[in-house]
Amino acid sequence: MLIDQIKLNNFRAYKGQQSLSLSTNPSKHVTIISGQNGFGKTSFLTALVWILYGKLMVDVDERYRKEIHESGGYQRYVFKLMNRIALQQSRHALDELTTQMAATQNVLEQGVIQEKINELYTFGGSITLTNIFIPHLACNEVTVNRSYNTKNDTEELEILIDGKTNELTKTIGSEIFINDFILPKEIAKFFFFDAEKITALAEVKSTDEKLYFSKAYNEVLGIKKYTDLKQSLQNVILRVAKKSAAKADIKKIEDLQERKSQLSQLIEIKKEDLDRKEQELIVKKNDLSEIFEKLIRLGSALTVEELQDYRKMKINLGEAIARNKSNFTELLELAPFAMLMDKIQKVHHQISLEERQQHINLVNELLSEKYELLKNAFSGSAIAQQDEIDLILRTHLDKIESTNESIILGFTQVQVNHFNAVYNNLLKSYAKQFKTLVAEGKRLQSSYNITNKKVQDADIKSGDPVIKELRVSHRELNSTVENLSAKILSINVDLGVYDKELVTLNRQLSEYTKHIKVEKQDQQKIETSTRLIKQLEAFIYELKLKKKASLEKNIKKELNALMHKTNFVDYVDVQITGDLIDIDLYDVTGNLINKEGLSKGEQQLYATALLKALVTESNIQFPVFIDSPLQKLDKYHAKNIITEFYPSVSGQVVLFPLLEKELSEQEYEMLLPKVGKAYLINQDENYVSSFSDLWPADLFTQFNQA
Repeated sequence: MLIDQIKLNNFRAYKGQQSLSLSTNPSKHVTIISGQNGFGKTSFLTALVWILYGKLMVDVDERYRKEIHESGGYQRYVFKLMNRIALQQSRHALDELTTQMAATQNVLEQGVIQEKINELYTFGGSITLTNIFIPHLACNEVTVNRSYNTKNDTEELEILIDGKTNELTKTIGSEIFINDFILPKEIAKFFFFDAEKITALAEVKSTDEKLYFSKAYNEVLGIKKYTDLKQSLQNVILRVAKKSAAKADIKKIEDLQERKSQLSQLIEIKKEDLDRKEQELIVKKNDLSEIFEKLIRLGSALTVEELQDYRKMKINLGEAIARNKSNFTELLELAPFAMLMDKIQKVHHQISLEERQQHINLVNELLSEKYELLKNAFSGSAIAQQDEIDLILRTHLDKIESTNESIILGFTQVQVNHFNAVYNNLLKSYAKQFKTLVAEGKRLQSSYNITNKKVQDADIKSGDPVIKELRVSHRELNSTVENLSAKILSINVDLGVYDKELVTLNRQLSEYTKHIKVEKQDQQKIETSTRLIKQLEAFIYELKLKKKASLEKNIKKELNALMHKTNFVDYVDVQITGDLIDIDLYDVTGNLINKEGLSKGEQQLYATALLKALVTESNIQFPVFIDSPLQKLDKYHAKNIITEFYPSVSGQVVLFPLLEKELSEQEYEMLLPKVGKAYLINQDENYVSSFSDLWPADLFTQFNQA
């Protein structure tokens, strides 16, 4: 499948009709579309995704989901896709056309004028595909046209097969036709990607993120279609068993099937309701933000509830200031002592001396008492012995030499303890406490002043009718947002319950049909279906193993080809557990490589290698579009990308480089043998972009002259 031609009409920077053709030459399959920042490279890529998927583009890439969310919903997002000059001109021309319509009574003329009005407010684009294969339908080309009318908020999708409408697209639906026969939206991210942002593939952490990418991996690897076939065979068994079942059994089966059908419908309804409410929530949140911005500009951004909170805060701050002042007053009582700290230290020294003198006096008194007691105890001994004993006693019970300090203060122990407490406080923590209280006082007073000012301003402006109305709208919208959020949560809970019940019903139906006796002919159908299911299960298991081995081999091959480090990755482990697919990399020492720890350039190379491997495994022949192709890559890695990746990633490759920054002239020379088409995006003084079709060899010459 190749894209032959792309047409844009008043899409973003592209005013009026703009078209270009991509290279379909197998030997020169690369097309270069370049321009300066802001000229429309990314807009062109966005146009392709929008033409194919419309509002379903949220499922293609997180970037589009985020942009639609930030715009306030799909309708507001798509409104911004129309070229602003064309939109302004349509508004100016509307008055004149409306006057013309009012002036004529001719119905045909009125119809022509109405068509002109619709054309003025319509933008869109088309993609023409060739070499496309559609089962049981021979065709040379398929054209997808999508347009949007900003006046009526209506979107139209038309699919032409060889230039004509076809019953197939009407029967199955245009959106389903694109998803089934052109490119499934779940895997479109692997064919339309921003090389700078695909590093997200290397940063997958949460289970939800893994499930999100695993769903796409399963689609790419072709596993899902076989699991769907298995489910179809299980349904066959159920239908056959039902034919031979007794009335009571039929009733039981029909009840289970009816409940299963009801659940499927309920899930579909809930999902549609969920989608509507999520879109509505985005719009309401955007409206809420706009009203809040208006209140800010008017200087009254407080809601009634917030104003009440500020009043309470003001009271609490006032009480805190009072407590701070009380603590500060208590601390000030010690200020005179702090100012006379040198004298306080002398007093402390004197107290220490007096305590020592008192201690010496006490000890000496005790020694004297002991000496007299022992001397009296030995008084009956001989005189010579008494003299010897007296000498011994005097030697061991000699008094401590007095300091001869005079007692000036004479503090009691209680007074000493109280003084020491004050002294230690002054010496160690008083200054810190003082500074803390002063700083806390200033902070509290500042917060009080700010809060009081907000309350006063709100009170002054509370009578303003504009502010009153905005506050009422803000309050109502805020209530609506809260209700919508609660409903969305409730719907998600219901969906979880329904999914679990469906699993239970399928298990009950499977178990129930096993015990039903069927006729011989029908028994053969059941046995055949059962045998096929077992074969399918074995096939799916072997397919997963085969895809696992093939994907591991291809990722390693592509990664080592792109990296300039020899054998950077020694082993790739693709883990397929149920519907969950995870990918681990190991180095030559057998250690797990932390993909989140890789440099941005290495992460980009890993993601690029993964994309190449997935595209190879998918066997889907679709062009690959790459924005910012060499961003964050050094010249060694860039060379590998140019020589190893681009020539082989697809049968048709479209690059959107920023020349000289993302693609140098020397690098382009390496790619030139594969380039079949080259375009420069030009922009005039009104910021309107257009394409210049160049000879590939003249690209840099024309770029340098621009």
